[in-house]
Amino acid sequence: MVIVILSGAMVLPEAVTSVGLLQAADDPVQLTELRLPAVATEQRIAAEIDDALSKGDDDLARSFLDLAAAQGLKVDADRRAKLGSLVTPSEDDAGEKFLDGVTSGAADTWSGMAGALTADIVGIGDVRDLWQEGGKLIQGEPYDKVILGLSTAGLALTGFTVAALLPSGGGSIAAKAPAARGLGLLKATRRAGLLSRELAGKLTGMAVSAMDTVALKEAVAAARVFDLSAARLAAQRAIRPGALRTISSIGDDMVALEARVGQRGAAQALGVARDVGELGRARRLAQGMGGRTRAALKLLGSAALVLGDVVGLLLQAVWLAAGWMVMAALAARRLGLTIGRVIWGPNPVRRAAL
Repeated sequence: MVIVILSGAMVLPEAVTSVGLLQAADDPVQLTELRLPAVATEQRIAAEIDDALSKGDDDLARSFLDLAAAQGLKVDADRRAKLGSLVTPSEDDAGEKFLDGVTSGAADTWSGMAGALTADIVGIGDVRDLWQEGGKLIQGEPYDKVILGLSTAGLALTGFTVAALLPSGGGSIAAKAPAARGLGLLKATRRAGLLSRELAGKLTGMAVSAMDTVALKEAVAAARVFDLSAARLAAQRAIRPGALRTISSIGDDMVALEARVGQRGAAQALGVARDVGELGRARRLAQGMGGRTRAALKLLGSAALVLGDVVGLLLQAVWLAAGWMVMAALAARRLGLTIGRVIWGPNPVRRAAL
């Protein structure tokens, strides 16, 4: 019986944790809250704040401050002071990088990414990227399938939004900008090398399987002579409706993520999410955790979004607990019979009949 009790002390807590994780499988916020205590220690948070400050990422450092406060952990005054004194880039340098992002799509800095996004919102970025990457396709040179696919989709979804100012433009820039901004952020993240390898592979496969090459080349040719109306019509024919809806939903997720956690946070989520489903979970995580999201993603990675490969181990823990309960019941029955024999003798029923 002592062995049963001791084994229960090991098996039952593990089973309770496993059941909690299995129940939270579809809720990234609850899943993250359950997993954070194991990794969010004062020492780890201090190290992560130092790392964020060394890279000039004050937003991530503040996210760890928010997480520490939520977990009831202390952060020393020196680190808080360093965060307060963090120097931001000069306006001249930021302006130069912004302009570079507008004209070339360069996204190796956050100012450059902001410029690239601005270009995509007004449609310049999609036409520019369709021209550049599509030209490589026509000439038989290596090209970025993700950038080309997203540019085609962006042009098909939003068109050249400056034309929305014209009577025949159909709709306003305000109505079209969100989708363009979301896809623009995805392209900028790809250029900066921050997109996860798995998600990049999925987007590449989608771009290859969903594209009509003939219509795509027509869109490229129209973009190269700046025939925007023809380029948009060809882009709409070039990508299949199902893929266009999927890409549009990705754009919506990106806009929602950026609204909650900023450009850096959205890019960080793209570096963690391995498919479109996980990107949607990252959006839900950001909506539920707010400022703590970036710190949670940094500590847990994709484990903040999905159970991962541990499902089998969790189920095993639950079955072990179930087996322990059966064993405990049998042990309790035997103990009860033993106590009964001690108190009433070896066969109290037969003795009563005599």
